Amino acid sequence: MKSILGALCAFCLAVPGGSAKVVDRIVAQVNVDIITLSDLNREMAELREDLATKYSGERLEEEIKKAEKDVLDALIQEKLLLQKATELGFSANVDIQVAAFIEKVRKENNVKDMQEFERLLNQQGRSLPGFREMIRKKIITDGLIQELVGSHITVLTTEIEKFYREHAREFTKPEEVALSEIVIPVEGAEDEAKTKADEVRQQILKGESFATLASQYSKGRTASKGGSIGTYVTAKLNPETARAIAEVKESEVTPALKTKEGYVIYRVDTRKAASLVPLEEVKQEIQTQLWRQKFNPELQRFVAQLKEDAYIQIFTETK
Repeated sequence: MKSILGALCAFCLAVPGGSAKVVDRIVAQVNVDIITLSDLNREMAELREDLATKYSGERLEEEIKKAEKDVLDALIQEKLLLQKATELGFSANVDIQVAAFIEKVRKENNVKDMQEFERLLNQQGRSLPGFREMIRKKIITDGLIQELVGSHITVLTTEIEKFYREHAREFTKPEEVALSEIVIPVEGAEDEAKTKADEVRQQILKGESFATLASQYSKGRTASKGGSIGTYVTAKLNPETARAIAEVKESEVTPALKTKEGYVIYRVDTRKAASLVPLEEVKQEIQTQLWRQKFNPELQRFVAQLKEDAYIQIFTETK
């Protein structure tokens, strides 16, 4: 087998008419399968374009070589997974799943029929057979990985609880405040505006309705809404506003503050303290995160074992 494939590697397909121009060749052998230069170039096409927008000259060549190495490794991994999946019967009846998946994608994207679907694929530089093959490979390898890797990963309740305790800050809802405002603009002398703002504030302190006074005196965009400006995470307020309301309790107001809009009186309508989200509400999220943390190393170990058991040869010429 090795000698036959080695000979194939040395043999380059030529264009008609006897030209010696190379159009394809073998770049790697994975057990009985081969990876050709056209396979590699197809996977590299978009990546080359992306790299060309970021680098040039020698640096571009270096980045392309690194990318080719990574992409070739990914193609080798795919071959190994497909071989193992076929060996274990995961490729049986997969065409039904492929057809169902494509039909689902077509309907979700409101594509009229398969002719239209194929036309859209062609616009993206893809073919329907190529798309089917990509989906087929993914379904097969996903099934293998889930059965031989994913299904063996467990996340204990104690691990979830430990993560929750150690990352409590991530599961804490920040303090929120609902605010209203009355804006008194400086239309003449500044001290007149300040005096007016202080008078309005005194009316509020005497028990008059903030919303009514906002509708009557405020010149801000929120006047028609009784001055309500909504609910905000305290930490995301602009620093001046945050400082002004820092010690203000619910239903209380700030002194008249000088701003670029004029003098502003803020009322803290409600203040919701920071709180830890109950474990039950984030348990599934934590479990998924811990599962993923365990999954990647396990998958790499699985692939490493496949590589160790396989015959893999990379033919060093890459152009």
